[in-house]
Amino acid sequence: MMNITYGITEKIGYRSYMEDMHAVYQDVDREFFAAGIYDGHGGKGAAETASRMLIPYFMHTWAKESGKLFWEQRSENELLREAYLNVDAYLIKRGINSGTAAADLYIIGEKILAANVGDTRILMGTGNGSFLLTKDHKPDLREEKARIESLGGRVISLGVPRVEGVLAMSRALGDTGLKPYISGEPRIVEGYLGNENDYAILACDGIWDVLGPDDVIGLARAVIDPGKASEEISRTALDHGSTDNITVIVLDLREYVKGLKRKKMEITDIFDYGIL
Repeated sequence: MMNITYGITEKIGYRSYMEDMHAVYQDVDREFFAAGIYDGHGGKGAAETASRMLIPYFMHTWAKESGKLFWEQRSENELLREAYLNVDAYLIKRGINSGTAAADLYIIGEKILAANVGDTRILMGTGNGSFLLTKDHKPDLREEKARIESLGGRVISLGVPRVEGVLAMSRALGDTGLKPYISGEPRIVEGYLGNENDYAILACDGIWDVLGPDDVIGLARAVIDPGKASEEISRTALDHGSTDNITVIVLDLREYVKGLKRKKMEITDIFDYGIL
């Protein structure tokens, strides 16, 4: 056993339908654990497809690479980028017009990889604090706006900045009608877990619109049990006025990290090919 327990809570909130999807995969023999949240928009087709394809694509290519000679193997971050881009290409080829934000956390032994497009976040507990492993992709960010405009697109403020006046995020999987301005290029963070890492929390913007990282990690630590913690984080977000769909995954890493050699989490690389 990898000794990672987790809890998942999904709520439709005040929306008329649910567009969030999630996925959790484990391969105990290979010390592999992955969790992802896919926050759909314009329908749930893209989110549903990403939840079924993205992590399995990585697992399949990773298994194939492990059969090669060491110096011929591609890195995990290359494989993860390929997974995102291939799922994005599949959605376009199939003509799926909906889109989805995506955030995935991979634990491979002591190593972690976190990838995202859009505004779904991954928060890692560190000592008495926390660390965001993801970055929101908003159209008014200098580098995102520059990329969009270099392709002939526009960022128009209609309440909030939107790509072509439509979508309030600059990266997502799918959104065929807004390509190439909406990019499927993930931002990938690579590093190693340490003894200080107690909880990891994945959540869609229905949480982050009303709660900050300190609030969320504080609730997980106060409740302790990951299942109850995911429910409490969701309930608190609704109490604070969230009107969106809500999905929360809480990973309890306390037992898993006990035997690790590092005391503190170490971030070794950040890869982002979506920046000009």
